[in-house]
Amino acid sequence: MNKKRKLMIWLFAALFAAGAATMCGTAPWKDGRNGGRNMLNQLPETVQGGYLKPTLTVRESGEEYIPVQNGIPVPTFEPQRRRTLSLNGDWRKERFDSDHELSMSPRSKAWVQRVEDAAGGRTTSGFDDSSWWTVSLPQPENGMTGEESPSGAERYENGVWYRRTFDLDASWSGRSVTLKSLGISYVCDIWVNGRWAGYHEGGFTPFALDVTPLVKEGTNTMAIRVDNPPWGSRIDTIPALKDTDFFNYTGVIQDIYLAAAPLTHVSRLDIVPVNEQGLLRFKAVVENRSDRDASVFLEGRLFEAVTEEDLRLASPYADTIKASAAEAEGWDARKMELKAYGKAAVVWDVRVKEPKLWSMEEPNLYVAELTLSNDEGEGHSDSLSAQFGIRTVRTSGSQIHLNGKPVFLRGIARHEEWPGYGRTAEWGRILSDLRQVRELNANMVRTGHYPNHIYTYILTDRLGLAAMSEIPLWQFETIHYETQEKKGLSDQMWREMIFSQYNRPSVLMWSTQNESKEVKLRKAYNERLVGDVRERYNDGRLITQSAAADQPGAHDESMEPLDVAAWTMYFGIFHGGEPYEGTKRFLEEAHRLWPDKPLLNTEYGYWSREDNGEVDIQEHMYKETFRALTEKSAITPEADERPDGYLAGIDYWPMYNWYVNHGQWVQTMGLYHMDRSLEKPVKERLKRDYGAMAGR
Repeated sequence: MNKKRKLMIWLFAALFAAGAATMCGTAPWKDGRNGGRNMLNQLPETVQGGYLKPTLTVRESGEEYIPVQNGIPVPTFEPQRRRTLSLNGDWRKERFDSDHELSMSPRSKAWVQRVEDAAGGRTTSGFDDSSWWTVSLPQPENGMTGEESPSGAERYENGVWYRRTFDLDASWSGRSVTLKSLGISYVCDIWVNGRWAGYHEGGFTPFALDVTPLVKEGTNTMAIRVDNPPWGSRIDTIPALKDTDFFNYTGVIQDIYLAAAPLTHVSRLDIVPVNEQGLLRFKAVVENRSDRDASVFLEGRLFEAVTEEDLRLASPYADTIKASAAEAEGWDARKMELKAYGKAAVVWDVRVKEPKLWSMEEPNLYVAELTLSNDEGEGHSDSLSAQFGIRTVRTSGSQIHLNGKPVFLRGIARHEEWPGYGRTAEWGRILSDLRQVRELNANMVRTGHYPNHIYTYILTDRLGLAAMSEIPLWQFETIHYETQEKKGLSDQMWREMIFSQYNRPSVLMWSTQNESKEVKLRKAYNERLVGDVRERYNDGRLITQSAAADQPGAHDESMEPLDVAAWTMYFGIFHGGEPYEGTKRFLEEAHRLWPDKPLLNTEYGYWSREDNGEVDIQEHMYKETFRALTEKSAITPEADERPDGYLAGIDYWPMYNWYVNHGQWVQTMGLYHMDRSLEKPVKERLKRDYGAMAGR
């Protein structure tokens, strides 16, 4: 080794020794600050009017785009083997009569001060909350009786404070600390140790906050202010309409936890299958939360996933399904230079040898592991694992092609809701539901009308169920689209949905909305969302919507920007005509107008009533509508192309009965009651019909 080389190594070693504490997470605590940045300092002093601003943007970084929210790259929400502290469990809570106008106002330093003054110390560590109720989170603030009845869920649409303490030991020192929430409804502000950490609007999508500058060794305090304005009381919330046909739950609905990583760490790894021959595009986003520049080295490994179902379904962690190493080319080690508090993306074109494709019949999966170390490839300090599958989804005329072959989607929609838990989800309950869906010979689940828990899509990957994921724009009218053109929350929810489900091969389609009346603004909205995906973070999926067949009809011009033209169809129920003839004529007209797009039915069904007094009518309506739909299917049960067919999929509405927001009745269109055990006659008919369509 020459002298110059030795000198360079010595200099690097000296520099690395000085900076290793920052990169590898051994720096001392700095009075609860860790050298980070406080979100409060990023707020303006005051704001005069306007809507509450979105917190997520997509920023250009070189030739790539990075999603950024609350000042940090949007992290992966797939569970990782990093140091984690679950905040699920006992909290103290107090309801309050909220000023909704204040809650929905733009944030500023003056706003935070006003709320803290009104809170009377509730945001501080020393506040005495011993007189408050104790509640185990996550769960809805709404009282739940566990009964399938109009009064089964309390209609509480207002404010609630939550508080708890938690302890961090010295092992958290010198690390980035991220607060991750998988769902708080509807708008929340969070304080850590008396300092405001940030806010989030929307109860159906996850978000994260950097709390590195706020936490400390020892006992910490967190306070959350939640406000849930009644649906129908404002035009700027999503959903917006009164008496929306699902339930408005309040509170910390899904998991909440702290995750630690080195100050320089991998935030996310986005994987896009390019073709059926195993070509993949990998993009890693690395973040530096330290006040020093960092030089890091990235290298990755690929593994095939286990095929034994018991092993696949035991845990949401990707590393639990690793099997043998997979051969791949192109995932070479990369060096990255990051400025202090900087972020950057690096891209690989990777080719997997002899790829095993993901499909509903054979849900083959892979696990990618990315490791970060110093720039000599030594001293591993961080890693990230991601579950993914190799598959392509495209359209060809009136067909949807999965891995280059035509496929017919036999769908069942599902509200993620249980009578005793509301929307609060966990691995076992989700798994039980999806297994039951699969037992009915379905191969797709529509997770309407909102993004479901992160685990839902990890499980659809592993179970071999396709998914259609949708944001909760439910029956928007002109004023709502006009408002969102100014506010941009709909665009944020769209991005939050996509970036939290990015690597899920089971998600074949994104849906922009459900049954909105406005057409021209809806078309412009669809164009904007499609353009956002295709130009900034193209993931290769299809984009559709769930329009109502009678609003305005088959000639709906908002279908033009979309890959798949899709409608809910209730002929003989909400629309004119008979279920068979009305559905048949509509499909013929839709194909005439959109001959080069696959057509998709996103809802069909009928209610049974709470006393099951109309189960016979429910079964009749199903039979007649199903007959019209399947006569136009593009694929035969033998998976052959049908020359005169053009319908690419159907979706029964839905799997289970559910609560509606007006509380006047329970919606009874489900194949099962809410208890998941009491079934209706239509269930067995659908199971038989879907089985026949699958060639079983």
